[in-house]
Amino acid sequence: KKVISFNDVNILKKIKDNLQKHKKANELLFALPDTYESFNEFHINWEPNIEGVKCKSLIDRVCFDHVNKKIILIDLKTTVNVYDFAHSVEEYDYYRQIAYYGLAIQWYMQEILNLNSEEYDFEAYIIAIGKDSENQIRVFNMKNDKILSEKIDLINNSLQKISYHISTDQWDH
Repeated sequence: KKVISFNDVNILKKIKDNLQKHKKANELLFALPDTYESFNEFHINWEPNIEGVKCKSLIDRVCFDHVNKKIILIDLKTTVNVYDFAHSVEEYDYYRQIAYYGLAIQWYMQEILNLNSEEYDFEAYIIAIGKDSENQIRVFNMKNDKILSEKIDLINNSLQKISYHISTDQWDH
C-alpha cells in the first residue's frame, strides 16, 4: 500500500466526479442495471486451442448480464489529450487489446461458466481520462466487427508462431 498525497486525492475525486457527470461513462461505471454482474481488474489465465500456449489477461472492467445475454468490456486509459485519443487508438493498437480481451472472455465463458458467448451481445468501450488540469472524459465505442475480426486473425497467427517456437525451442528469429 502506498499513501498518496492530498493533491492526488483531489485529482482522483475530480476524475470520479467527471466520470459521474459524463452520461456514458457514468452508465458504464456506476449505473448499469441490476441484471449485470460486474468485475474490476478481472484476471483470466486462459489457454487458446494452440499447442503449448498459455495466456493471461487483466481486464479493467467486464460486466455480464446473463438475463439479457450481454457482455460489456471496459478499458480505462489516461491520455494527454482526450480529443486526440483516436490517434492513440491506432498508435497503440488498442483494437488488438480489445480483441485479445474478447478472446479471453470467450474462453472464460466457455471453460469456466459453461456458457456460449456467441449467444451474447458483446460491447467494448475505452474510457479516456485526460491528464490535463480539467481531467476531461471521452468514451470510445470499440465495437467494430471488421477490425476486431482482423485483430483476432493477427493474434491467432502470433500465437501459432509462439507455439512453433515453444515446440521447437528455436527462438533466434
